[in-house]
Amino acid sequence: MLISCFTLCLGQEYCENFKIVSILDFPPSPTTPGGNYFLLMLTVEEDNQNNSTIYTDLFFVDEIGDTISIPTGPSSALPIYATDTIPYILKLNSTSSNQNFPVDFNGKLVIIHPSNPICEVNYSNVSTSINNISDNDKVSIYPNPFVDDIKIKSGKRIDKILIINSIGRIVETYYPKLNSYDMSLEKLSMGEYFIAVQFSNGETIINTILKR
Repeated sequence: MLISCFTLCLGQEYCENFKIVSILDFPPSPTTPGGNYFLLMLTVEEDNQNNSTIYTDLFFVDEIGDTISIPTGPSSALPIYATDTIPYILKLNSTSSNQNFPVDFNGKLVIIHPSNPICEVNYSNVSTSINNISDNDKVSIYPNPFVDDIKIKSGKRIDKILIINSIGRIVETYYPKLNSYDMSLEKLSMGEYFIAVQFSNGETIINTILKR
């Protein structure tokens, strides 16, 4: 059971600065068998330059304090500047396969720091709804698998494209401001990546791409 932040936390203004941008489900793949994985997009409303940027744990708890997710991969940096949006891959803490993040979730994101307060971020701070990868009819990504180059086409204007590796680190960022965009990804190592396509209306769709 999680002890409430109200009894443990100091520097609450620092904690309240974090904001969940969106949560994106994605289906099973060779590197994420069984499903249950989702992508958390986190930002800050004001610069956090004078605070710790490394977390030791990051997970969701429901309204009664039970942990519903576990992180994957090593600890990573937290957003520092208001312009930062960082993705984190998490897995639902479930014995069932192919589960999506609960649509009716009413809990909090917990961030634990080595030297800063425990932060609880209200899920109600989410600024965009949960978007499922099954909505991929809104965007075409090809060829997939690819060798060096990949093309994205959509009926909507694409504002931002993130290429994310299997442990949730952004390896490439693009700002097309167009309905279609060609990318050269020849510098990437062979393997599976996630591509997050953000539209001008705030919607985001995530898909899996494979470099050969």
